[in-house]
Amino acid sequence: ENNKQFFTTDEIFKQSKSIKIIPQKMVNGEGRLRIHKITMGIGLYFDSNSIISASKKEHISPVAETLPNLDFDLVVNNRGRLFDVENDSSSINFLRSGQKISIQYGQELLNGQVEWQQGATVFLREWSADDIQMNFRATDKFDSMNKMYYRGLYRVEGISLYDLAKDVFSDAEIDERDYWLDEYLKKVKISNPVPPMAHNKALQLIANVGRCLLNQDRDGKIYIKSSFLPVMRAHSDNATYFAKTE
Repeated sequence: ENNKQFFTTDEIFKQSKSIKIIPQKMVNGEGRLRIHKITMGIGLYFDSNSIISASKKEHISPVAETLPNLDFDLVVNNRGRLFDVENDSSSINFLRSGQKISIQYGQELLNGQVEWQQGATVFLREWSADDIQMNFRATDKFDSMNKMYYRGLYRVEGISLYDLAKDVFSDAEIDERDYWLDEYLKKVKISNPVPPMAHNKALQLIANVGRCLLNQDRDGKIYIKSSFLPVMRAHSDNATYFAKTE
């Protein structure tokens, strides 16, 4: 189902020596397939047999009074010394701050199959290891968005919170695929500049001004959406005489 210009998958190709790409259908008929970039890497997988403990703590303010916070701690078995700091080829040497961690919960069904649910997507902050166990600590996307935003301007004609949020994301070098903005933000305009502050704080300010909820979903995508009950009216063109649609 990779019918988009950008395609990503977390599948593991075990013991593979080659990959064949066969286009089933081209947008322009018999066009030429162009592959601009392929990125592959080594993934570490931990299951219930290797995980000693795991905990996830999450806090979200319904009115963006504070920044969302998600802390994830994972402890895995290291008795086989997979993560050995003295071994140059150890997997511990490939760990970097900001690497994505996907958390999934699996439940075995009556037919023996395992149904997986995405629990959260976090980003590696720090790690440590000894001869017995390996400790990972990860957090949300907002934690790394701590660089300063200096593009606040006073605008006589005003600017919508929607365009302002896009500018903050652009300055923070966040891809458009990694966030979603409520269309409602296009209807709210401000003139005052955003003061110099970190990108995550600027997003919090925008969400708070727009009475919106700022959070990160289970796939790691940032959302800014309205957090109030809008004015609504209900009507029906086919109701019984005693019905009260309102």
